[in-house]
Amino acid sequence: MSNHKLKSWVYRSPDRISPHTLHIEVIADYGGGHSTDHAFAEVRNHFLRFDKGKKIRLVTEHPVFAFSTLETGFWISQEGLHSEHKDLVIFSNTAPRGDVVWRGHETQGFVCGILDNGIPIFAVNAGYNLSFVKDRLKGLWEVKVPNVGTQFRSRDYYPEVTMAILQGNSTKVGKEVNLREIPAVPNFVVASVDGYGNLKTTIRRSYLSDRVLSSKKVKVTINNASHIVLNTLAGGHGKVGELCMVQGSSGGKNRTYIEFIRMQGRAADDFHIDGPRDDMGKIVIETIREG
Repeated sequence: MSNHKLKSWVYRSPDRISPHTLHIEVIADYGGGHSTDHAFAEVRNHFLRFDKGKKIRLVTEHPVFAFSTLETGFWISQEGLHSEHKDLVIFSNTAPRGDVVWRGHETQGFVCGILDNGIPIFAVNAGYNLSFVKDRLKGLWEVKVPNVGTQFRSRDYYPEVTMAILQGNSTKVGKEVNLREIPAVPNFVVASVDGYGNLKTTIRRSYLSDRVLSSKKVKVTINNASHIVLNTLAGGHGKVGELCMVQGSSGGKNRTYIEFIRMQGRAADDFHIDGPRDDMGKIVIETIREG
């Protein structure tokens, strides 16, 4: 956990936010897959509608896979901790399914938090949405906003209350949320699928045994599909068409996550993966006899 906790919501006062500076990053599953959707446009319009102080510079879209709180949490972390800038605000709403505990629409809370680098997050406290940043949150609070009365809370309720809080209305900030209740990041799972079909995982190099790390090839099972994979962590480089295990580009400097890629192909297709479902299960990596 962060060493210095905030006792209450603290963000820059409205007079210290220059006009046309805030960047609202909308990380959500509106499109059902890795694509944009007209829902993003409606959400963007509502942010601009309730920007009474003209603080917003732009609202950008970051689509994730349908119902995947794993992918949502992965990108909240990547954007908020490793691709951040001082005017960034993260806004998200993805509802979990599968094996993640589902508490229903009426009790699924919308919350606001501050990362230890000062970046504010507004998101649904459900599934793994906040798991990747739980140890970097200086505080997390319930937002006083209805969760009934509309199917599209991301449009009808959440932008208005988010802008109200950012513009100084602390009456919309409710009681503190216990960070210990946020589930930990599950190890050895697929967390994201990028546009090239590369599989971004939650596997750190340090999680792998010396035997695996030194094996030139390994057997990898994901989503009940198994393949022999070139292990570039043991040295060497993949050739065009080869399925490879590589040190990835996400997860933080000097501790990036492992990825599975097919050189000029789509590893996601090899493992029959459309997106990183919360209930897909664990990745299994096994050494094989070479000869």
